[in-house]
Amino acid sequence: MNDTIETARLLLRPWKIGDIAEADSLFRYASDPQIGLLCGWPPHQDAEESMNVIRDVFSPVEHNWAIIIREATEAGVDAGVDEPVGCIELKPLRHIDKDGDSDGSDFALVEHYARYVGGNALELGYWIGRPFWGKGYMPEALHAVLGYTFDTLHVDAVWGAHYTDNTQSGRVMEKCGMRVAGESKRNHFPLIDEYHDETLRIITADAWQAGRGVTR
Repeated sequence: MNDTIETARLLLRPWKIGDIAEADSLFRYASDPQIGLLCGWPPHQDAEESMNVIRDVFSPVEHNWAIIIREATEAGVDAGVDEPVGCIELKPLRHIDKDGDSDGSDFALVEHYARYVGGNALELGYWIGRPFWGKGYMPEALHAVLGYTFDTLHVDAVWGAHYTDNTQSGRVMEKCGMRVAGESKRNHFPLIDEYHDETLRIITADAWQAGRGVTR
């Protein structure tokens, strides 16, 4: 089961399976086309689909957290108490593997980062509802998860990827110390049947300890 992580403004906790209010909240934000399509999945069609995603997609992942705003009355924030407004997870590497460019990544990049493409590296993914963009919540959540990843799980590196034209997501990773490692061209996202170039970013354990991640 996930450990719960607290920050100054956020609570990152496991998802509640079979909870109607949980599914309703997920649907409220995951039905927005500007969310899912930027992450490679289609907008949710109803709360039942959201409930199934919590059960079948989020919960089986060892480290997948619902993002909760602890102070729901904060100025400009419209979120209920214990209401998920986003998601952040750690997962096995998808974009890069030690065997080369079978996934569309550049072989030279794989060779350069060979130390960080084995079993002791993870990849992250995240999103947050559009009403909460621009308030610093996503860098705050990412910074906390990176701290957990390096200090508790003791991995060697964490990778991230975003559509190359999704500069907003790139800024979130950059604020937390994740530097550009290269690009992966024309990746196919089967759930939406689209191809996108992606920018690959990395932060190593050594870089994290040297800078402790820098949010600004």
